[in-house]
Amino acid sequence: MKYLLSLLILCSLSTSALAYVDLSLNYTFSKSRVAADETDEEPDPGAAVTTTQGYSAVWAWYIWEYTALEFNYSETTRHLLDDREAATDDDTLTIKKIDSTMMTEVAGVGIRQSFANRKARIIPSISLGYAKYTTSGVSKYLLDDNGTEEEIEIEKDKEVLSSSYAAVSIRFRFTQFMGLTLGAKTVMPDFETDKAADNMTYSAGLSWVF
Repeated sequence: MKYLLSLLILCSLSTSALAYVDLSLNYTFSKSRVAADETDEEPDPGAAVTTTQGYSAVWAWYIWEYTALEFNYSETTRHLLDDREAATDDDTLTIKKIDSTMMTEVAGVGIRQSFANRKARIIPSISLGYAKYTTSGVSKYLLDDNGTEEEIEIEKDKEVLSSSYAAVSIRFRFTQFMGLTLGAKTVMPDFETDKAADNMTYSAGLSWVF
């Protein structure tokens, strides 16, 4: 452990002329609405509204001119409110409303490789590393059982998975210290690469170099 700390200190001292930090903060928000078909019998059939919001922070310490240690953290909350009524085949049970919330948290550490120096107007980069992927949630159902309403709550157990992540980003420099960063990131739970497309996140935000 002491050898590792000494190596890190030596590395930081030997590269002090080149070392700098790139900090990026991002916020995302989206909302979609899917309405059921209107009929004469049901002029207001309800709709399913999905709201997703999240934020992320990426801190990269460039110990060499093009290579950095990267630390990232993100939280995303997805909320579904669906008041479209759906009945069973025998019409004995009707789901009147679904209110569901799912939360995702990702904390990662890895290596970032840039393809332009810090003074370039456009700086593309890729990142690879380890991530802790955490999910939790709760769903509430309003049911009508032969004229009797009942609310059921189902809580999703908190699940923590060791995972890997991969990201690409492009930074557009506005001033000496500030820029706009566009990025795409995928998390692969349990290191299953075939699930890469299932956990894609796209982001845009401000970044600072100091």
